[in-house]
Amino acid sequence: MLKWIGAGVVVAVAVAAAGFAALPERSAALAPPAVPAGDKPFARICKSDEVIDARPTPAWVRASFASDNCRAPSMPAVVDGFTASREQVVAGMAAAERYAAAADSFERCVQDFVAARKAEKSEKPANMSVAIIENHRILASQRNKKIVSARMDAAISNFNEYGSGCPM
Repeated sequence: MLKWIGAGVVVAVAVAAAGFAALPERSAALAPPAVPAGDKPFARICKSDEVIDARPTPAWVRASFASDNCRAPSMPAVVDGFTASREQVVAGMAAAERYAAAADSFERCVQDFVAARKAEKSEKPANMSVAIIENHRILASQRNKKIVSARMDAAISNFNEYGSGCPM
């Protein structure tokens, strides 16, 4: 009789031990996934040879605002250095230089407009909002100049590495 009681206790202890051993696995499966530090839902992805963020700026940034008669230039077409000819790369470089000069002119136009509006002796509350929007337009233009420059640098690098026909 004691053998049966002892065997029952051994079986009960084995079942309980198996249940406790499996318990952390079940709780881990039910736990929500850990959020990376800083409450950022996506982990950093690092890439090499990446061009600056090239999302287009909204159309209203390029258009004239508050009758300032300043229009941002259009960004030049992207040159694919892997397949472009030398003439296409040189033309792309010239287009990037023209764009930079036109963007500088646009930025000066906006700055002159904001300075003239601030110099006015009007009591309009819109002066601050106009200055903020115009400042955003200048920042977008500077960002676009960096994008055009980075694209052209990448095209030149790709042309020199793969498309020029020169031995490496």
